[in-house]
Amino acid sequence: MKPELLEKFNASFDRPTPIQSAVWQRLTDGDSIFGLAPTGTGKTLAFVLPVLSRIDTNLKRTQVLILAPSQELAMQTTQVAREWGNVVGASVASLIGGANGRRQADKIKKDKPHIVVGTLGRVLTMVDGGVLKLDHIATVIFDEADAMLTEERHDSLQELADKLPSHIQLGLFSATSGVDLNYVSDTFEQKVHPISVGTDAPVSIKHEFQYVDQRAKEKVLIQLARNNQQALVFFNTISALVNMQATLRHAHVSVMSIGSNDKRQVQRADALRLFKKGEVTLLLVTDVAARGLDIEDLPLVVNAQLPQRKKTYVHRTGRTGRMGKIGRVLNLGNDHDIRDLKRELGDSFNLDKAENLFEKSIKSQEKTVTKDTNTNNVSSVSKAKKSSSAAPLVTKKEVIVEPTTKVKKKKRAKSSKDKGKPKWAKNGKTK
Repeated sequence: MKPELLEKFNASFDRPTPIQSAVWQRLTDGDSIFGLAPTGTGKTLAFVLPVLSRIDTNLKRTQVLILAPSQELAMQTTQVAREWGNVVGASVASLIGGANGRRQADKIKKDKPHIVVGTLGRVLTMVDGGVLKLDHIATVIFDEADAMLTEERHDSLQELADKLPSHIQLGLFSATSGVDLNYVSDTFEQKVHPISVGTDAPVSIKHEFQYVDQRAKEKVLIQLARNNQQALVFFNTISALVNMQATLRHAHVSVMSIGSNDKRQVQRADALRLFKKGEVTLLLVTDVAARGLDIEDLPLVVNAQLPQRKKTYVHRTGRTGRMGKIGRVLNLGNDHDIRDLKRELGDSFNLDKAENLFEKSIKSQEKTVTKDTNTNNVSSVSKAKKSSSAAPLVTKKEVIVEPTTKVKKKKRAKSSKDKGKPKWAKNGKTK
């Protein structure tokens, strides 16, 4: 490890995390590894510092390629790599889908960055267009490897592998297993060594559930927002996310989203930036969009739609309680949904029933109503007593109301009678 990087690290942190200690030397030595560690344990710095130590800054060529499954994670990793790259004079550029491709291409051609961070589709587009040269690539990192190395991406991964130099170093990182290392070895012709420091859920996170129907689910989110409770809210589908966002906006809730595929990268980046600054209360997301996001001190994750798989639950809930900090997860669903979730999670997570978010407010409202009713009754009785002692009751003359049809006929007759007269002569008026 380059001494400048260690100096900055020691000034910023007390000690390396288990995954950092386990992989730093192996990656610096050029080994290909699969680092498996719980969410929020510093996996980004686990690979950024070693690859920066291996870069030849005198060679103006791209030497490291870091791939992420989402635009947001790629942007986040770019920021981390730039911060630490400045220490050793290494340049970093991003190739992210949804952003301005021509501007990205111009930057790659002009700067010839040492590190490129990007999404697979945009990277391959730039390679095919002759913009990004892979002939000097020494290391390829797959962040959130279980989401990157899926069967749906096999054709694209094979295309990438065919264009890379032989004998490259691979770094795979994830919080959950499920990566087919045999497939990786066959495709990239590299033996990958697994290094695991455990996948247990952080003990600092409290997992809760609440039985709700769809209408009550909306009320829970509105209540959280009105109590200024910032939360990352997960949905299984974009359509459900869009519908909920419309409902919340109608209720004047501070809400944005990064789950919609039709949004430009700059819009999604703005939503995430405002949420991190605390200017947005609820950020609605889908699994792919929020994969690997590091939101400092995020207090709450809400599963508005419950995940179907334990692996998904692990990655969602890992957005809170990071680096040992306190976090909370609230799962919303009917009894059938919650039962299925508990069955899927098994003994890995202890789910407690959450307090009714509306119980206190309802009781206080009932007390207020009762108090007001009693006060009004007492007031009415006292007023009645005063009026009875002061003067006898006066019987009001009954008002006889004519039928509506009769009234309408009279109006029509009057209207026809006045027809053609000047305004000043209508309704029996004379000038």
